[in-house]
Amino acid sequence: MLFKLTGGAVVILCCYLWGFYMSKLGAFRMQDLEQLKKAITIFNAEITYSATPLFEVFNEISNRTNGVVAMAFEAAAEGLLSRKGKTAEEIWNKSVIDVQTNAYFNEEDMEYLFSFGRTLGFADKEMQVQNAILLLDYIQNAQITLREKRKVDERLYKTLGLLGGIMVCIVLF
Repeated sequence: MLFKLTGGAVVILCCYLWGFYMSKLGAFRMQDLEQLKKAITIFNAEITYSATPLFEVFNEISNRTNGVVAMAFEAAAEGLLSRKGKTAEEIWNKSVIDVQTNAYFNEEDMEYLFSFGRTLGFADKEMQVQNAILLLDYIQNAQITLREKRKVDERLYKTLGLLGGIMVCIVLF
């Protein structure tokens, strides 16, 4: 009997922790979006007000941001420094793909990141700035949507985790 109670408690706890983790995925994505917003703001300022080479801009961004965004910009800066016959877009896309497994970005976020890379290196300053503004607008809209969705999802996942654990205990015992 003690084993059944202990097993049931462990099952309920594990299911609740799974629900708690699932409820925090939105918060993790929000952190990534905040860092990306900071990075694109820095990029926009550097491109608008200085004539800094792209690899130096990316290196500065990687030093001033955190997490996967910093890793992506650092990888892009290193790639731009070595080039090896690749375009800036190819280097950017590779750096974004490399950090994708550690990021909480969704498919639409990734598509906007790839779109941002399309103007790197060959477009004029104004086009790069406009592309950065477009990405910033997307990030702001995504953050608003995510805040609204998180209010519902966090409570939902925690409740589902707890009730799922209770259901598993009832079915097993």
